[in-house]
Amino acid sequence: MSAPTAVLFDLDGTLVDSRPGIVAALNATLAAHGEPELPEAELVPRIGPPIQETWAELLRKPEAEVQGVVADYRERYATLMLDGTRTYPGVEKLLATLHGQGQLMAVATSKAQPLAVQLLEHLGLDGWFAAIRGPVPPSQEEKAGTVARALEALGLTTGAGAVLVGDRHHDVTGGHAHGLAVIGAGWGYGTHAELADAGAEAVAAEPLGVLPLLPGLRA
Repeated sequence: MSAPTAVLFDLDGTLVDSRPGIVAALNATLAAHGEPELPEAELVPRIGPPIQETWAELLRKPEAEVQGVVADYRERYATLMLDGTRTYPGVEKLLATLHGQGQLMAVATSKAQPLAVQLLEHLGLDGWFAAIRGPVPPSQEEKAGTVARALEALGLTTGAGAVLVGDRHHDVTGGHAHGLAVIGAGWGYGTHAELADAGAEAVAAEPLGVLPLLPGLRA
């Protein structure tokens, strides 16, 4: 069975556990805008979707009305993310194994691209990837658009034969929009049920569990 043409990875909840920095920045921004801070358990399920969607839900406003808050949040998060993020156990071995197999890899994240690049460089993960793509502020790009740009950066005109690994339903729908098979990151912020209901072709319980699922996996 053949290997995928490429493997795309989500970032938050897939490659890295970024909850401390994100939760701190969300609460600091809520407080700055006169809103009550929320417990971590209530904020963690909001990690992963496009950030304008998260803030529209938190502030109970249309996405078009929260762009200033999004910019404020990103400024606060940039000062907190490096100390509040860790690589999930097994991720580095997963990436090293795929690299050793000659696998083409990219990151397709809902995190702002400049922040994603900075974070991956800080963690020493950037060198594994041929491309790192995320929304470029003030873009409100959805996950499908980010996946399309990642594929383009890899020189692929279609996602058919490629695989995306991600932890939220947005990853599943964004990958499927371009013909990628999707492996759910069951160790991340989404639930197994969320990923299965969205149509993920498989769900791995931990990062190294991705490896046996890859050969021959097709959307």
